Amino acid sequence: MPQTKKKDYFMLKMLILICLAVIVFFGSFLVGRYPISPRTVVDILLSQFTDIPKYWEKTMEQVVLQVRLPRIALGLLVGGVLAVSGASYQTLFKNPMVSPDILGVSAGAGFGAALAMIGHGGWWQIQTTAFIFGLVAVVSAYLIAYIFGRQTITVLILGGIVVSSLFQSLLSIIKTLADTENELPAITFWLMGGLGKGSNRDLLFMLPAIFLSLLLLFLFRHQINALAAGEDEAATMGVNVPLVKLVIVSCSTLMTVCSVSICGIIGWVGMVVPHIARMLTGADYSKLAASSFFIGGVFLVIIDNIIRGFEGVELPLGVLTALVGTPVFVLLLSRVRKGWT
Repeated sequence: MPQTKKKDYFMLKMLILICLAVIVFFGSFLVGRYPISPRTVVDILLSQFTDIPKYWEKTMEQVVLQVRLPRIALGLLVGGVLAVSGASYQTLFKNPMVSPDILGVSAGAGFGAALAMIGHGGWWQIQTTAFIFGLVAVVSAYLIAYIFGRQTITVLILGGIVVSSLFQSLLSIIKTLADTENELPAITFWLMGGLGKGSNRDLLFMLPAIFLSLLLLFLFRHQINALAAGEDEAATMGVNVPLVKLVIVSCSTLMTVCSVSICGIIGWVGMVVPHIARMLTGADYSKLAASSFFIGGVFLVIIDNIIRGFEGVELPLGVLTALVGTPVFVLLLSRVRKGWT
């Protein structure tokens, strides 16, 4: 197929994904226990930029701007960056089973959050501690790889496993010490993930780090493509392999730890979505990352809409993503068996 035709097909697919993301974004404002008409939602959003007469109750405006807007926006952003992180790690490690928490991000962040909870910390303290320990976990894994394996991929993965096991053990100790009436249920629910506590302030906290990470990955897209062919091949093409590996690990880690520190542990998005994106756009990293971002965001918002549609109970988001992601991944494995790569 000619190169221009391939590019046209990719742009068409991206346009469809962007339109789908826009539809899901605005449609999600209509989901919830507090009914609001589509016109009211649009007018409330437009009133932030134009002088529209306010005919709605203040409660409606608070629900749209302070509850649903940050939750929906976080869903798109977190789902997108987890999928991009998963695609980046899978490209680096050349392993379809890799997910964003391969280097211990989730275990470290989980321990940090639990530590803050038993210390009676506020929400911002929980987020900050989870963020710090998530970074500590990945830095520890990277140091292990640097000291014992000179940053080889195998030793990096083993370092992640070791660090993850360590923080899981520390988390178990925290759970044992936690108050069973209040602290232990809070820790357990946080570990299962959710978008319900997200705020507009959290969005502003995440955006600079995520924008910088996505920008760096985009700038290094050609080197990452070369690295996918193998480290030796990339080196012969003039690629600074250690630098590219550091960029992938640093950017993917930063995006993942931002997401986990705010939303808890949300599994399967970073493992499953890149495979779906690869089926649509191929293995070229720039196309894979772009399509993964929109598919991951749409996927997570739809799952969260299902949760918000339940009356009287809010299921943990991480549990539902696992329930949906597991059969999808099994179907993808069947495609692999038939020769898809």
